Amino acid sequence: MAALVAVVGGCAKFVENNAQPALSDDVLASPVTIYLSNDIITMSDVAPDNISAVAVQDGRILDMGESGEMLSKYANHPNLSVDRQFEDKVLAPGFVEPHLHIWMSGILMSTEFVTPGDWKLPWGDVEGVQTEEAFYERLKEVEANTPEGEPLIVWGYHHYFHGNSLSKAVLNDIAGDRPLIVWHRSFHELFFNDAAIDMLGWEESDWQGESAAYDQLDWERGHAFENGGKIILGDTLKFLVESGRFATGMERSRDYIQAGGITTAVDPGVIATPEMYDQMVSILLDDTFPMDYWLMPAGNFTYSMGGYDADKGKAIAEAQTRNYAGQDQIQWLPKSIKLFSDGAMYSQLMQLKDGYTDGHHGEWLQTPAELEDSMRPYWNDDYTIVIHANGDLGFEKAVEIVEKLNDEFPREDHRTGFHHLGITDVDDIPRAVETGSNFSVNPYYTHVLAELYSEQGVGKERAEVMARGRSFIDAGGLLSLHSDAPMAPAQPLTLIWAAVNRIGLSGETVMGPQERITVDEAMRAMTIDAAYTARLEGEVGSIDIGKYANFVVLDESPYKVEPTAINDITVESTVYRGVPAPINVSNAGMQLTENTKTVMAKVNANHHHHGGHHHHHHHEEGDICGTALFMQHALGQAMSNQSPAIN
Repeated sequence: MAALVAVVGGCAKFVENNAQPALSDDVLASPVTIYLSNDIITMSDVAPDNISAVAVQDGRILDMGESGEMLSKYANHPNLSVDRQFEDKVLAPGFVEPHLHIWMSGILMSTEFVTPGDWKLPWGDVEGVQTEEAFYERLKEVEANTPEGEPLIVWGYHHYFHGNSLSKAVLNDIAGDRPLIVWHRSFHELFFNDAAIDMLGWEESDWQGESAAYDQLDWERGHAFENGGKIILGDTLKFLVESGRFATGMERSRDYIQAGGITTAVDPGVIATPEMYDQMVSILLDDTFPMDYWLMPAGNFTYSMGGYDADKGKAIAEAQTRNYAGQDQIQWLPKSIKLFSDGAMYSQLMQLKDGYTDGHHGEWLQTPAELEDSMRPYWNDDYTIVIHANGDLGFEKAVEIVEKLNDEFPREDHRTGFHHLGITDVDDIPRAVETGSNFSVNPYYTHVLAELYSEQGVGKERAEVMARGRSFIDAGGLLSLHSDAPMAPAQPLTLIWAAVNRIGLSGETVMGPQERITVDEAMRAMTIDAAYTARLEGEVGSIDIGKYANFVVLDESPYKVEPTAINDITVESTVYRGVPAPINVSNAGMQLTENTKTVMAKVNANHHHHGGHHHHHHHEEGDICGTALFMQHALGQAMSNQSPAIN
């Protein structure tokens, strides 16, 4: 009997010592969902390796651990759900995109695509057309399938493939009384038929004036290009908003961005009329919008609107964030601004220390003096500043400005970010790290441009190491990756693939293998390190207790497939604040088919063969920051007249 009592007592003590602690009143107050997965990538610096269950409550991560332990711990919760749908999938933090442009995508995706390249889109695939005959055949087909009387806007015409015969007369023959607008693939040219001109209320006198911009309006041909486009674009965008087409574009953009597994998007340099902004917000929030969308004003634009008075420019930017009110998960990133250094990579307009091999020159989007002047009031007011910098000279001058401002007014945690970084001098990187700055690279440059630039304009030595990775990390810098979408595909797995492999467009060469980064470094660059650059690391970027329950669900792990197959991984779903959002078309966007590779190579080669910016700035695969500047100028007058953020 004594032995039995001892055994029973020992058992009772064992049970008591191993009983799960009672759940708190706060935990019991609302439902808990436990997500199970046999492969959870946390990107956490503190979580153990054996995580196979994540408990979510009120949109945040409540707890995490081994599945058996978690199921036992919460077994008595009165409102517990166990979600096993991702048990055999890979669960990772939702991707954080530190630099893309949804507002620009909304304009692009409101149109019908007739482009040289191939596209896989949530609303349907588009096969590219590369000849003049094929372009007109597709244009007629799209027109025939458009309801009678409905205006038609087509995007994707490119003269390298589709010839130079496009004109008002040609469009009149195709569409008759239907308003028809054809937008060039670069966004910097438009063609109108007579019905479209009538619809927009233009007379010939509206296309005539004293400034040089009017020289780039051709009434007889119905052709507006470069600075001429800036004169007529305001009316065109107003039509897009009032007709509901911009709304359609925003709905499509929402699906497109999510298809890459993005749950946090940062948009540096938002410019829009009040009507565009209001419609963007209402459309994105009208249905499921499973992501946070953080906006940032374009400080170069407000600087120019303020007459190049830095304090006035800052006041205009701050008024924009007040008057264009954020709602729900669409918000202005607190005290953040975007400024510019030098020109575009696709146009070979970046500023290079040793110049170009063909003798042409780069351009400043803001001269160093303008950049310093416009930056100073933001710096002194503890702003987080993003600087667009592409060439090694543009980067060097921007670093010098940060050094100077930091000497004048030292800041311990300013987190200035240099973005794009096409060509950098490795000797400037430690200087930038020393200032406390971080780096966000567009690794897609390496894939689409490095081989060509080795031959033209830049030369092999600099081109092979464009969009560096390893040098930033080895210098102690914090690196993130971004797409600048719609410039590059809004597909984080493609960006990871590009940074890890550095494969050229031909598919046959590795460009600057010494600059490759590891899969883990690339994953950090699209999750927790990307979140850090926007001061969001306390909320998103890793699977950690207390953070938002934002996940991406993959069919395979980037750590377990061959590095060259990372971009083939399927994005199955995202989970936003604890709610699953399935994806119908994974990794949507421009497809990297052999056809598209051929198209991109031809466009880039032709562009540089013809002297790049000595002709028109045709940004074939979307030099979107350059396009954004084009849009800024076009909208400037309209916003001056309409927007309280400008007035």
